[in-house]
Amino acid sequence: MTDEVPLLEVVELQKHFPLARTLTEALRGHARLAIRAVDGVSFDVRPGETVGLIGESGSGKTTLGWLVARLHEPTSGAIRFDGRDIGHLQGRALRAWRRNVQIVFQDPVGSLDPRMRVWEIVSEPIRAQAPRTRRAELRERVRQLLPTVGLPPECLDQYPHEFSGGGRQRLSLARALSLQPRLVVLDEPTSALDVAVQAQILNRLVALQSEFGFAYLLITHNVSAVKYCADRVAVMYLGKLAEVGPVHAVLERPIHPYTKALLAALPVPDVRRRRARYRISGEIPTLIRPPPGCRFATRCPFVIDRCRTEEPLLRVVAGDPSHRVACHRAEEVADIRPETLIQVEPAADPPATPLPAAAAPAS
Repeated sequence: MTDEVPLLEVVELQKHFPLARTLTEALRGHARLAIRAVDGVSFDVRPGETVGLIGESGSGKTTLGWLVARLHEPTSGAIRFDGRDIGHLQGRALRAWRRNVQIVFQDPVGSLDPRMRVWEIVSEPIRAQAPRTRRAELRERVRQLLPTVGLPPECLDQYPHEFSGGGRQRLSLARALSLQPRLVVLDEPTSALDVAVQAQILNRLVALQSEFGFAYLLITHNVSAVKYCADRVAVMYLGKLAEVGPVHAVLERPIHPYTKALLAALPVPDVRRRRARYRISGEIPTLIRPPPGCRFATRCPFVIDRCRTEEPLLRVVAGDPSHRVACHRAEEVADIRPETLIQVEPAADPPATPLPAAAAPAS
């Protein structure tokens, strides 16, 4: 499987949003500063695979997903689909390519036109690709599609406000699948849903992938969703990838200090247990003027001088070519697990458990 051509390949992708300090600069397009939302990201998605993308809010996950779907134009870098560079497609060529990649937006309320009926919403991508398609044919195609996402075919003439949050998300999914794309970008598909509906949506996504062979780029804060759906996971921090690898490797044995902190922050479903504080302090750097070295250096408990001056590159750690980490001290901190920071809650509230001795920063 590793020898096949990736369905999607992103190479050193960048997206900078210019900031104009004066109206004159804005009008002339001479902005001197920029928000470096995505700054040199490389990864791939294979046919039929689900890649999860996790990280804090503001890390650039959604911007990366929009770049992949060509809803943003990249500042630099390459986006290849089936080995073909699609970064320069325009006009009819771009519209024809769009049937291959569709997106499910985070907010189903804002992404669905309240004045359009169900059949009009779901058939909108079909009409964009084949504007001469007859109305009766569009309605029939939507009628056949709705049961695949768990909606009754009788709701063709209803409006979005008549559905619950889960129903609206199913509508968004049906619209994305109407062209039978090969890659679906899922931007927080379960963020606004309760736990029971989240499980239904995730089960439906897995079933659809098994039936039709879609590939997914799953952007989410929900680590449990990634564990359930994804084959590989990429951890993103301030516009860069910190760790990439198989789900079981990254989530069960995280190596990057940021990944460890992210997993240590997950709630524990036991009132008798609590997580000791993971020793992260310092300020989050600005994406306008990021620090010269590792972007996590201002908060990392294992930081050394090299981290502040030299940017770490994604590299193979522990002999596993599928697991890559951007950390200078990866070998030293690899065995420190987030689970070691969980302790039983005694009667008195003790001070936070200190880090293991091996985790102390080098002098």
